[in-house]
Amino acid sequence: GIMKYNCYKLGCGTRGTYSSDMTAEDILRRMRPAQEPANKEVDTMEIPVYLVRPNQEHEKHRDFVLRWGLQHYPGLLYDVRQERTVFPILHKGRMIDAVGRAVGTRMQPKWYRYTGAADYFTVGTGDVAIVVEDVVSAIVAEKLVPNVTAMAILGTSISKAHLAALAEYPKVVIALDPDAMSKTISYRREINLWTGNETIAMKLHDDIKYRSPEDIAKLTEITSE
Repeated sequence: GIMKYNCYKLGCGTRGTYSSDMTAEDILRRMRPAQEPANKEVDTMEIPVYLVRPNQEHEKHRDFVLRWGLQHYPGLLYDVRQERTVFPILHKGRMIDAVGRAVGTRMQPKWYRYTGAADYFTVGTGDVAIVVEDVVSAIVAEKLVPNVTAMAILGTSISKAHLAALAEYPKVVIALDPDAMSKTISYRREINLWTGNETIAMKLHDDIKYRSPEDIAKLTEITSE
């Protein structure tokens, strides 16, 4: 007879049919996700001419950086065409993608991905991962909370690439914006199921980028335990 199988795990697209004369090994091989070739390299991003090193004339960029306290963060670019502060995403030292935040009068879309090649943006080298809503929150969290790596997932759902990266950390703290509590809880469940590691859902007082002392103190306490 013919049997159907489905994987209901978030972000898992494995499904199909098999005949009952297949061996268990055959079925497992079918259900395993296709492995990417180990030597497959992500292309280096071709930097368009309108992405430039910021200078004093780029007041909207300067105001944005000052507003969120990002002066310490290296390598920011400015998109003179779309008026965006641009955060490069590096892979093995090469720029593969970038995220642009609108700072001018044209605010839509607020965030813009330049190549889509990166699955996430991370900053820091700490032992605890903090999952946050956006790139600015990631930079602020990494600056204010000791010994963390902050990850912005660059989208609305957790993917296999996020889960594989987060599995490297013995502890993961989900610290999304306060109005995203249901998402925070579902992410916590999904990450915990996948990694088996300690995963904590934080209820924040405000978005991390607003630097609420209460939130920073709570995060520092949880990540250092």
